[in-house]
Amino acid sequence: MELARYAKEVGYDALSAIPPIYFKLPESAIEKYWTEIMDSTDLPFIIYNIPQTTGYNLSVPLLKRLLTNDKLIGVKNSSMPVMDIERFKAVAHEDFIVFNGPDEQYVSGRLIGADGGIGGTYGVMPELFLKAEEFISAGNFSDARKIQHDINDIIIALCSLNGSMYSVIKGVLKLSGINIGSVRGPLEAVTGEDIKKIDDIKNKIDEAIVKYQTI
Repeated sequence: MELARYAKEVGYDALSAIPPIYFKLPESAIEKYWTEIMDSTDLPFIIYNIPQTTGYNLSVPLLKRLLTNDKLIGVKNSSMPVMDIERFKAVAHEDFIVFNGPDEQYVSGRLIGADGGIGGTYGVMPELFLKAEEFISAGNFSDARKIQHDINDIIIALCSLNGSMYSVIKGVLKLSGINIGSVRGPLEAVTGEDIKKIDDIKNKIDEAIVKYQTI
């Protein structure tokens, strides 16, 4: 609540929060937690649903109850079942926003109802996600599936080296002329022979970008 008020003070447009972690809480406690954050300012609020790290998956009954609060405007949904996106859209009002979280299912998330996406790998290959969006908007689902396949191959490569995926992403960005350093602990940096493999991943991304430029 203190951070929510600070966000309002310094001019943020909206708030977002995961559920409380560490203790396994009943849904009533999670509802109270999110409601108290929403009620602490007049900023709109977006639920961040990421059960693979928090241990809690937003339920439809809880979403329905929270929707009685006008400040709730959306969900960033990072659960892997794409059906969750469709279910959240089905019970919410027309203007309710659902963002696709898992980059590996961007195309399927958009097709089942996501309004857009927020993803960790967009920054290293924005051209591919923008092209995927172009295919979806044009109804070109065949090429949308193909580019998602290539995106997923790249994501697997980003996750294949020692250290954090984010350290690999920062390494690729450095090769692209954007040096934002490495990751902070406890995340691990890429080390040893794996450092040389970052070049291969960047080449894989560049080749995919060229492949779809003319489509």
